[in-house]
Amino acid sequence: MKLKFISNLMLCMGAAITLASCDIDDDNANYVPPVETAAYGVIVNASPNSGDLFFYADSNQVNNTALSYTGANGYYNFFTGDRVLSIKNTAGDTLATKDVTLTAGQYFSAFAVNTFDNIELVTYTDSLQLPSQGRAYVRFINLTPDAESIDVEGLNAAFATNLEFKEATEFIEVQSGTYDLNFNDSATEETLFTDAGVNFYAGHIYTIYTKGFVTPATGSNDTFSTELLRNY
Repeated sequence: MKLKFISNLMLCMGAAITLASCDIDDDNANYVPPVETAAYGVIVNASPNSGDLFFYADSNQVNNTALSYTGANGYYNFFTGDRVLSIKNTAGDTLATKDVTLTAGQYFSAFAVNTFDNIELVTYTDSLQLPSQGRAYVRFINLTPDAESIDVEGLNAAFATNLEFKEATEFIEVQSGTYDLNFNDSATEETLFTDAGVNFYAGHIYTIYTKGFVTPATGSNDTFSTELLRNY
């Protein structure tokens, strides 16, 4: 599991469209106050074998550099109202679309998911409400196409039960610290992946999504694993 973070709402303002954003791996961007009339979105390529992707809001290209698999950027500013989000390949072909209604001050994440042949665009509502002192928030999303449902367990606690493909938990408040997380097949109770030594730091908000395949295609080494995004 790799850590990627959306750097404390460090929003890089752009003039042309919705916004030009900071890379979420960049901790050195200059802080720009949020625009009160905008919505704020993260874009993520979680589609195995999808290649490089560009995200669009209506006719406006969001990311200047194509996102490869597991790539993520944000937060971007988006115009409010009824919008059509889409993803395109580097040839400009539209692969999937999703109608959304965005409101001022709303935070969301848009994921390209599923295999390339069945690629979809799904969105999730984010929450940037800060946790209690000494605690963190974490959300889990099942984005493994051939995992019908999974359980997530750690430190004698069940974080998710029967989490189906594309289903997300709410943001769960947890004590800060280091966790070993087990991702199990709900039906067989087989452990599909163990994420050892995951640090949840106080005052931060995280999303962990599963990726890859329970049973990869012949010749593929894209096995079931996880990716961690730090929303704040």
